[in-house]
Amino acid sequence: MAGPSSPAPPAGAALSPRSPLARARDACEHLLDVIPPSPEAIELGLNTANPATLVIDLNCAFASIEQQHDPALRGRPLAIAAYATDAATVVSSSREARDLGIKTGMRVFEAKAIFPTIVVREPNPPRYRSVSDKLMEILERHSPDILRMSIDEASMDLAGTPNLMKLGPEGVALAVKRAIREEVGECVTASVGISTSIWMAKQASNLDKRDGLQRIDHTNLLAVFERLQLTDLSGIAEASARRLARGGILTPLQFLRATPPRLRLAGMHSEVARSWSMRLRGFEVGGFEGVKRKSYSHSHVLARATASQSDLEELLMRLSDMVGRRLRAAGRRGSVVSVGIVYRPDDGHFSRQAKQPAPVATGDEIYQAALQLLAARDPRRTVGTLGVGLSGLVDGEAGQLDLFGEGTAPRSARLEAAVDRIRDRFGEDAVQRSRLLGRAPVVRDRIAFGNTGHPDEPARNKS
Repeated sequence: MAGPSSPAPPAGAALSPRSPLARARDACEHLLDVIPPSPEAIELGLNTANPATLVIDLNCAFASIEQQHDPALRGRPLAIAAYATDAATVVSSSREARDLGIKTGMRVFEAKAIFPTIVVREPNPPRYRSVSDKLMEILERHSPDILRMSIDEASMDLAGTPNLMKLGPEGVALAVKRAIREEVGECVTASVGISTSIWMAKQASNLDKRDGLQRIDHTNLLAVFERLQLTDLSGIAEASARRLARGGILTPLQFLRATPPRLRLAGMHSEVARSWSMRLRGFEVGGFEGVKRKSYSHSHVLARATASQSDLEELLMRLSDMVGRRLRAAGRRGSVVSVGIVYRPDDGHFSRQAKQPAPVATGDEIYQAALQLLAARDPRRTVGTLGVGLSGLVDGEAGQLDLFGEGTAPRSARLEAAVDRIRDRFGEDAVQRSRLLGRAPVVRDRIAFGNTGHPDEPARNKS
């Protein structure tokens, strides 16, 4: 989400427009110029620590990665859409397309109405994951505390690292930008935000989404908030803004200054209110939790909504296989299987989940559990979207061993591992279940918003 431009920070917090080397030197000198907090900052309880947290957000990520990969796409309006149809949703647009008003969330036909000759491409998730891996590798050179927030965004804690004193946070940010340009490509840029917490650093990165470098600390936080709207704050959507308005909170500054009783008037529970109070003042809420995923899922939007049990079962089988494959690639298992449905054309959705007696990882195990959950849907309504998920994750070897079980992996697990190796070498459709033979491979690898889209951290170490 692109936010308004940042106001000029006060002396000592401003970023020089000069060369990268000069800016890095200024960043180091800034460490020596500790600005005392203002009386208002003290009164409001702002975090007055020196910022050591960075959020790095790749700009127009999917589109810019495709432009880097294919020189013919450079300088052209480009839209990455979920599918190559006019009804599909745009998931990323190039800078050239955004300048024309073509944005994420639009339908392809809307983008073509703005610019009829726009280039439309389907996503290439493995390519994007590769760049995400490279980003994490670059960040690890500066700190051991990094967090992959999504496929195109990560945060880094510099506290206690040599480069914090040597380069300063701005200097590290410039070094990261330079490495991205040299090792990923000149088409791929990143906006970097610096602050005292992940959330506040993300707000800083949102201030300039064109290869920006912005900082928010106690010296300019109020000035920045004065320029923003509530919906510019990460985590505050239109519905949340409407609820806050019921308590008389219409701006970020009013949100910052809101008392607990006023937040309760807006329907906010005390613990949630306490978290927001800390977040808005620049304190960390939640911290660095590590990069392991908490769930795996796959969903598919059907070209035509259907109520056919046979068609839904076949789709469910494909989705279950894909979830199991990604799970095994990460060396993990899960105990809670879930199924989600969005009905179409009528509004409505259906979801069920069930805890399994023991953690599962194979596509067949996931499918059998999901099939039982699917039976509870309304058979009279047509399904537009079907999804399968697995949570309650543990490492592959975790869990209690059966004293009387096999000493090696069960036959079904060995079979699926063999199938995985064949698909790794010859492609996803090289081996199919007999029921699916001859069927079109309608389910594709996709990256959902809000997820890393990446199997797991250990996978980055594979040769």
